[in-house]
Amino acid sequence: MWTRTLELSGRLAPSRAYLIGFGVVNLAALVVAFIPLFNLVGYESAALFGGVLGLLATGLTVHAVRRGDVDAPLAPRRSAAPLHDFGKLAIYHLALAVGPLLILVLNGLRVPNCDWGAGFAFWGLIVVPAILLGQSAAWLSTALFGDRPVLSWLGAFFLPLADGVALLRHLMMEPPIVGHQWFIGYFGGSIYDEALAVPPSLIAYRVLHLVAIVAVVASLSATYELRRGRWAGWTVALGLGATVVFFAGFSQRTQLGISVDRGYIAAELGGKVETDHFLIYYPEERATLRRLDELIEDHEFRYHQLREFFGTDPVAESGRKVRSFVYADRESKGRLMGGRDTMVAKLWLHEMHILWGGPGDHLLAHELAHIFTEPFGSGPLRLSMQNGVGVNMGLVEGAAAAAEWRSNELTPHQASAAMRQLGIAPDLRRILGARGFWTEASGRAYTPMGSFVRFLIDEEGVEAFRQAYGRGDFKGAYGVEVAELIRRWEEFVDAIELTDQQMAVAKFQYDRPSIFGRECARALAEQRRLARNAAARGAYGVARGHYEACLVDAPDDPTIVREYSVILAELGEKELALELLEEYRQGGQLARVQKAQFLELIGDLYWRRDESEEAARYYRRGLELGVPVDRERSLKLKARLAEAADERGRAVLVERMGDGERMYYLIRWRADEEEDPIAAYLVGRRLWQEQNYGEAIPHLEAAKGALRSDALDGELASMLGQSYYFQGRLDESRQIWEALAQSPLSRYGEGANKWLQRLRWAEGNSQ
Repeated sequence: MWTRTLELSGRLAPSRAYLIGFGVVNLAALVVAFIPLFNLVGYESAALFGGVLGLLATGLTVHAVRRGDVDAPLAPRRSAAPLHDFGKLAIYHLALAVGPLLILVLNGLRVPNCDWGAGFAFWGLIVVPAILLGQSAAWLSTALFGDRPVLSWLGAFFLPLADGVALLRHLMMEPPIVGHQWFIGYFGGSIYDEALAVPPSLIAYRVLHLVAIVAVVASLSATYELRRGRWAGWTVALGLGATVVFFAGFSQRTQLGISVDRGYIAAELGGKVETDHFLIYYPEERATLRRLDELIEDHEFRYHQLREFFGTDPVAESGRKVRSFVYADRESKGRLMGGRDTMVAKLWLHEMHILWGGPGDHLLAHELAHIFTEPFGSGPLRLSMQNGVGVNMGLVEGAAAAAEWRSNELTPHQASAAMRQLGIAPDLRRILGARGFWTEASGRAYTPMGSFVRFLIDEEGVEAFRQAYGRGDFKGAYGVEVAELIRRWEEFVDAIELTDQQMAVAKFQYDRPSIFGRECARALAEQRRLARNAAARGAYGVARGHYEACLVDAPDDPTIVREYSVILAELGEKELALELLEEYRQGGQLARVQKAQFLELIGDLYWRRDESEEAARYYRRGLELGVPVDRERSLKLKARLAEAADERGRAVLVERMGDGERMYYLIRWRADEEEDPIAAYLVGRRLWQEQNYGEAIPHLEAAKGALRSDALDGELASMLGQSYYFQGRLDESRQIWEALAQSPLSRYGEGANKWLQRLRWAEGNSQ
């Protein structure tokens, strides 16, 4: 045995192909050591080297057989069992992974790696099986075509490459944006889903692969023995048993999450309704069933709105209704189609996958807008193509952002102007394509592209944009190069005047790096996801553990510090939470909006300690900084009630209690203080949140115009306008929206205009 091992070692070690492969993979490791995300022992590097080493092991195995370093598994001249040579080849091929892994481990001294366990798990589940699978494919091919060199090479690469084609087909034709492949192991989908742990489906996938490898190797060994007239009972039993286990597991691949399809997702959601333009699949859960009519109406209104904006009618033009998959929450969406935080429209399928937060939700509008660009897209996917090859992702997403026109504190035009003043705006020439677009943080990519596209449509009309979109032909559509159009847009947004408050909001929202610019981005995102899920189910001790793990690697992250302090307060450690917040606020480098967030939490803790005067002082200091509208509403309400030392206000706004208990306090407060507009506002708000519009209206009407704040009065008017609308009181709803359209706050002014469009559409449908 040792003699044969030494002989094989002597023949393989000097192989030029092996030495070239050794050099290539180590050189690749040195290169990726300087590429963010790939420079860690983690998912990205494992997928990269799984692909490289899987292909290399395939080729080296065929090469070794063709050179005569080892005999083909079933070659007549073979003198030893195939299993023996397979094992020796596997040792050599697995050794190729040691160098790249060691380089990346050493690189961990230079670049922080916050989750070594997950990193090594990905390498173990992706790289090792990839090498063995490549070798197994080649082993089987040389057994079948041993005396035909060309067929041996083609057969060896056929199965892994065919599996790659199958993955691409699945990603294109089925809902999931994640998938599995022999060599890369797992395709993780969108980079916007930063949280990533080892998926259970990958474990199941690799278990099936190991069983398949055993089946192939054992079956070839059994065949070798039987051809020589020797009975090898254990290899026959092992080969047959492994084959049976593999096909049994393969038949459950959908249930295991390996190959989820449309039918499985539809069955899991359970609900389905057909409208004029949609097939809507929704979760048969109480929260969705209560709002089903609103869900249907919101889809149809958005269709009408986008048809007016783009001048296209994809359902009428194609004869296919839009399939809309609406998921209950992020976790179920991630489990079924792979994108927790990424909404998806596969416009070539007339299909979208979304979360829906209620009427007017921007996510529905954005993804549906993609489908409206399908009639004037190009290529097989009906996207904006560059020279018929590359995808102009900036135009693809910019068109949807322009149609959606999401306006919270800032319109996209205002946000783009602020980013340019802050020096954090991307160069539109760079993000028009796919590579530049995905390397930017989402807000800094989507927002200015949406502003640019909206500028083009408002200035030159949608027809010119449709002409430019399909092939990125700006010169043909507008008569000038894209650089000139970008220059005009820059002049337009640079002329927009912004307040200090708007600049502070923009800095808070957009001045953050992309996933490629943050240390330990995936590990921290996964820990925060686990922490938030634990907190949502009341497991505060578990959440604390996850946040403390985050703080080890990111002790200066203000978001983590702030969320951690909330958990400490929930666990009864209010003094520790207060000390942490004060220490960080005084020593940390916080933006204005972040300072306001810290000040509000500190005020909450003082109020919970019954120090209402001190709490009010912190709330007022937060308001002085200039904050987003949502934060302003909260701070003004709390400051007013804390100044009055209102015990009911404290109980409702800052004490932790169940929904039922909180509603009890609100109702008692409203009954005792019938003239108190804040009590009326809070009761009406709570009823509105529960879609109990008829009951909400009297309380909201009682508080209308009496809250002494543009932010509070604006939200109340918005809730009242919606409540009138869903109660069929359209004239009263219109009066509310027409008045609110004059609001100085863009969140309410822009929102009111959209509701006025909805009113006109509803009235037209009722005639």
